[in-house]
Amino acid sequence: MLDESVNLAVRTGDTVRFIASVECFQSLRVGSREGMVFPAHRTTAGLLLLAELTDEELEAVYPAERYTDRPGDRPDLERLRTELARVRRNGFVLNQGRSERGVVAIGVPLRARDGDALAGLSVSMPSGRYDRHRLPSLVDALSHAALAIESGLARGI
Repeated sequence: MLDESVNLAVRTGDTVRFIASVECFQSLRVGSREGMVFPAHRTTAGLLLLAELTDEELEAVYPAERYTDRPGDRPDLERLRTELARVRRNGFVLNQGRSERGVVAIGVPLRARDGDALAGLSVSMPSGRYDRHRLPSLVDALSHAALAIESGLARGI
């Protein structure tokens, strides 16, 4: 058992919506994000799902003309591409304070039968409780949970 908060999120365009959250019972914890919407490039699930896109698809998600009145909201696409390549290589995301200061999140994709990523499954914790030596076991636990969910989806459960 992870004893940390867990989230499930999906991407729509350049945003991510948290569709389910389960809070842990620890006094100091990351609260539920259920129903909240964040910029995709700032979240664990968003990075997982953006990593599935081609360069052309990524450009279509972040067209420069959409951000003319708020250019600071558009991510640096070259830097983002580098990060997404690392996500594809690793198969998971480690988000240290990217979406919220003092929060660490680790995530893996949930995939459909055809291999397409449907959502991101992540565990979130206060940064003071994150131990980098636990990263492999956290990724392993998330990967097993993702496989169980994918199996249930494939069986129509």
